[in-house]
Amino acid sequence: MTPARPNLTFFVELETPLLEELFGRPEVLPSLAAQGCAISMALLDLSAQRAAVVRRLESSGIPVTGWLLLDLEDGYWLNADNADRARERWRETAAWAQREGLSLQRIGLDVEFPRSESEGAIRDRRRAFFSMLRRRRPREQVHEAERAYGALVREIRQSGRTVEVYQFPHLLDERAAGSTLLRRALGIVDVPVDAEVYMLYASYLGSAGTRVYFADAPCIALGVTGGGVNANNPDARGRFLSWERLEEELRAASAHVSDVYVFSLEGCVEQGMLARIAEIDWSRPAPTLPPAAERRARRTRRLTQWLFRAEPLIDLLLPPRRR
Repeated sequence: MTPARPNLTFFVELETPLLEELFGRPEVLPSLAAQGCAISMALLDLSAQRAAVVRRLESSGIPVTGWLLLDLEDGYWLNADNADRARERWRETAAWAQREGLSLQRIGLDVEFPRSESEGAIRDRRRAFFSMLRRRRPREQVHEAERAYGALVREIRQSGRTVEVYQFPHLLDERAAGSTLLRRALGIVDVPVDAEVYMLYASYLGSAGTRVYFADAPCIALGVTGGGVNANNPDARGRFLSWERLEEELRAASAHVSDVYVFSLEGCVEQGMLARIAEIDWSRPAPTLPPAAERRARRTRRLTQWLFRAEPLIDLLLPPRRR
């Protein structure tokens, strides 16, 4: 089957002055509108200035998803430790949207481990995961948080909006294994929503490590092209995708899903990628991966599932430390 041009959504994670500067560039809004793109905007504040940017996008026919984030002291990303604060943030966002006359037809829930763990995860994913594993949460805490997030999703839907969630791909492996180990270690939650977007970032997982999940992901997020909370971290900057790698990832993803997300718009604009995306020949298949790299990625995924299935043994031999 010939890949079709996917529906493209760009993540934007900028403080308001930089947000205004980005969308003040004359080429950005016309390019997004012409390509039929959408925006998932990180709501770092609920100011009148940010609302003005959202209104401008929506009046240009560019749908905007309200991407919920918390204050740093609350963990920034949503997880099993801050469900109450997530509900409060949603209600603040709903009141802001009504006050400012914004549609925000979709709300995005960014489910990740507490941001205080992020720098260690960038430096050494395995060591960071082992550290979080030793401090894993009780099952009931995760299940209680999932019930709270389920209630939050229902509340958002009652406002007439749909809900999407941004998740780590390894949640797919945990589901396959019938485990709770990943959720307990990272504090992430698994809650039914309208669209599941899996963060398949080649910057961190490599091309083979991402594509091994493409067939199982209903929506695929690609990256990183720049921006985000780690934009000034030298380790993170060294992982930013080139145009050639982003184009390959886009064409590869389009063969599997109709909804593709890119992190981030600011990175694409900075690298001159936005106009080039409009010129992609979507009928041209992405290059195949080296067979050895693909085999390693599949083997790693199988090992990940075996690790999750070993949860009872891990609980016995490696009791969690008090958090």
